[in-house]
Amino acid sequence: MNTYKFLIVGLLLIAIGCKESPKEAQDIPETKPEKAPVPVEAMRVTRDIISREIHASGVASGIRESYVVSETQGKIEKVRFNLGQWVKKGQILVEVNATIQYAALEQAKRAASAASLNLKVVQKLFDEGNASEAELTNAQSQTTGTIAQLESAQKAYNDCQIRSPISGHIAQKDRTIEPGNVLAVGAPVGRIVDISALKATVPIGEMEIGIVKRGMPASIKVPAVNNQTFSGKVSAIAAGSDPTTGSYDIELTWKNTKERAIKSGMSVKVTITTNDIDSVLTVPMKAIIEKDRKDAVLVMQDNKAAIRFISLGRIHGNKAEIVNGISLGDIVVTSGMTVLNRGDSLMVTMVSENGGSQ
Repeated sequence: MNTYKFLIVGLLLIAIGCKESPKEAQDIPETKPEKAPVPVEAMRVTRDIISREIHASGVASGIRESYVVSETQGKIEKVRFNLGQWVKKGQILVEVNATIQYAALEQAKRAASAASLNLKVVQKLFDEGNASEAELTNAQSQTTGTIAQLESAQKAYNDCQIRSPISGHIAQKDRTIEPGNVLAVGAPVGRIVDISALKATVPIGEMEIGIVKRGMPASIKVPAVNNQTFSGKVSAIAAGSDPTTGSYDIELTWKNTKERAIKSGMSVKVTITTNDIDSVLTVPMKAIIEKDRKDAVLVMQDNKAAIRFISLGRIHGNKAEIVNGISLGDIVVTSGMTVLNRGDSLMVTMVSENGGSQ
């Protein structure tokens, strides 16, 4: 009886097992084929020599600029210049009525002539013993005085013709400079700028002033002239700091275009290339991607793609300095980054800096 019971239980267990086997077989996951390696180009991280650069901003001005002011008083008779006009050094800009100054000049000429003639007579008498030394000294003094008066009168007359002190373009003309207006001593007339070449004074910090030398090359970018960049140099360095800002002024000079496209007063951005150089880790700019709003690169690690977040330093041409995040010798992916994911297998072709295969 017991034997029959054990036999029945065994048959039931076998039946149950047979029914569950297909279900268990369905729960076994299928083996997926491994994703094929992604073909990419890559470069090995190396050290490069990068010149240290100093950046600053300022305002361009003419290589020479002059404010013209009146040194006489009188009624304006003629105005011989306009805004933007090119004028030559010594060219007459404004003519002021010189009637009084001319009369004073003629009187001074006669007085000087009489004094000079009197001195000759007294000198002859003194040589013959017929005039005292005091009389001779007095005649000499009178002559000297009249000559000084003549020079002063001549200057006053000349000042009635206001001339350009330099060659250049008219950058500013005072509104009162019109025929018929009365000109006062010290009144502004205009401003003349020579923009054949330009200069800019820019501030730099105390940590930078020590490495800047006269003659160092600089690039000057002018946003108002299609962001065009011009080659210049450091022409002057301040011996002390500005007491209000603590910065040090340096002056840069460069040539204008043939069309004089750069005007005085335009803003400029300056980059000075110093003689100091640094050996730094660099990667091509094209290798840098953005991941989670951070700068990153893809590197090959165990033949798979891995993400490395980086800190950028200076940009030098088509290369970027990497402050941290990668090490010397790391292999950085330079192509196909948009289709890669972390952990993808890589089929790497190593390339050189000029793009050739290694």
